[in-house]
Amino acid sequence: MHQRIQQYFHDRLTAEREAVPAGAFTLYVHPTEDHPFLNYAIPNIGAEPDDGSALVAAARARGLMPRVESVEPCAPWVRDLPGFEIEDELRLMATEAPVAQESEAQIVVVRKGSPHVAGLMRAQMAAFGEPPPTDEQVARWDGRSVAALVDGDVVGGASWTLVLDAMTEVAGIGVLEAFRRRGIAGALAAEATRQGFLEGATLAVLVPGHEGAARVYERAGYANASRMIHVRQ
Repeated sequence: MHQRIQQYFHDRLTAEREAVPAGAFTLYVHPTEDHPFLNYAIPNIGAEPDDGSALVAAARARGLMPRVESVEPCAPWVRDLPGFEIEDELRLMATEAPVAQESEAQIVVVRKGSPHVAGLMRAQMAAFGEPPPTDEQVARWDGRSVAALVDGDVVGGASWTLVLDAMTEVAGIGVLEAFRRRGIAGALAAEATRQGFLEGATLAVLVPGHEGAARVYERAGYANASRMIHVRQ
């Protein structure tokens, strides 16, 4: 399971971003954004450990923070990369049988051209403490998402990623602070998972940002499958 998930991350990012060989890693560079959470490296499957110097050079040459996200059991040596610090160690959860969750919100699918794109982006970015999107970011958005509507306003969202090898990742689950602890995050996670399954996935994974979120996703059918480690300079 660990290696299958790591391979999925490689395959999906290769399909969506520039893949830059960097020693024991591949650095994935987002085409338009320089945010560190969108530009990072993953250890290559079966790679011999190295000191990360090739990764640092590749990232710095592109004006990016050297940063790694990895399924921890696939490359436990990542935690000891010289000059790097551990940013986070997180659960990696998975489901083959999502459980629908009820909430007061209406959950709707959002694709490119939807009138809810701007509201979705504003809600997700605010939920994660990010500044609101620019008009340009809204115009070029082309994701796979669901939005939570309360009285017609978007109060949260979640996304699912490109389905490959019958797998998807549910990510970006965020709800505005005033609407938290009302079951909306669980409903978003469950519906984003269901949408991924409608596109051919039989396994969905997600990485909760904290233990409270993990408990919410357990009710939506998720269970521990592995662990993630994030390191950066």
